[in-house]
Amino acid sequence: NFHGMPDGAAIFPLSEGGYVYVSNSEMRNSEGGVYGVYFNNFGEVVDYKVLLSKTKRNCSGGKTPWDTWVSCEETGSGQCWQVDPTGLKKPQVTKLGGNGGNFESVAVDNRNPSSPVFYVTEDHESGRLIQYTVLPSKNRRPQWDWLHSEQADVKYLVFLDNKRFIWSSNIEEGRISQSLYFRNVEGIDVKNGMLYFVSKKLSMLFVLDLDNGTYTSTSTEGGLLGRGSFYSSPDQIVRNNRGEFLYLTEDGGRNSGVYAIDVAGNRYAIFEAYDDMYRGDETTGLAFTPDGKKMYASFQDCGCEDSDNHDCGCLLEFSRVDGKSFDGNTLSLKFHSPG
Repeated sequence: NFHGMPDGAAIFPLSEGGYVYVSNSEMRNSEGGVYGVYFNNFGEVVDYKVLLSKTKRNCSGGKTPWDTWVSCEETGSGQCWQVDPTGLKKPQVTKLGGNGGNFESVAVDNRNPSSPVFYVTEDHESGRLIQYTVLPSKNRRPQWDWLHSEQADVKYLVFLDNKRFIWSSNIEEGRISQSLYFRNVEGIDVKNGMLYFVSKKLSMLFVLDLDNGTYTSTSTEGGLLGRGSFYSSPDQIVRNNRGEFLYLTEDGGRNSGVYAIDVAGNRYAIFEAYDDMYRGDETTGLAFTPDGKKMYASFQDCGCEDSDNHDCGCLLEFSRVDGKSFDGNTLSLKFHSPG
């Protein structure tokens, strides 16, 4: 059976061929963790195993440039764990989360591979958005160990007004700024010097120009093309392999789904659920195969409340009927449960 309360996820290619879908579990009471679903070259499931266990409310996270998964705990004293998708290395708590928090998602600006910059969001009204810059050193092994060293510059996002921002070393300044401008930050992504993140509380998408210190914001509510609704809270952000579309998942609502915004600012509904069993559900775990031809997403509740089974969740696999990649032309589809 698929694990309960699936949340953030990513896909990693495997050296022997095939790929692994790595998925968080947001179960409480130390029943959370990270799981891997392994596929062969034909897209067939060949294995399923636990990669991290006995953690709490593993919400989302992010991929590192060296193909590991960072899994974040969304609880008051939560931490961000580095997880090896192959299961060969033992999971390890990173330094990204400092003294702990209600952490959500991770993105990395890797324009300087010797000094990558990580961004960590916190789903709390007075949380902080963390900037963690790895400081180059000749005395450390690269990659995995970079997230477990004290050699990093840590700062926090501070909005100066409705156009400009800075990064401050004062954590209280960061908390005050989040409480005033971008409460309860969830998904985050970065590409070509532009940082994207969403505020669940405000239903806003923020876009920061990291090089110029300026930002813009737009509402994520309604107005989507493809007959989409998206009237509930934005959750995770995922960019597809070629980066032409920014995909958003949805937390709650009448018919939760997955939506996309292209480089021109056009908005699309990718899929939505219209059965009553999905009302108020949360779409999570959005990820694409390396060739872009398969898309995976989860419903976190998947009828659990109706069945009184709180240890369920479901994983969906999508392919385009024309066989093309999801990086190509847009589409709109609706998901209905059978029967």
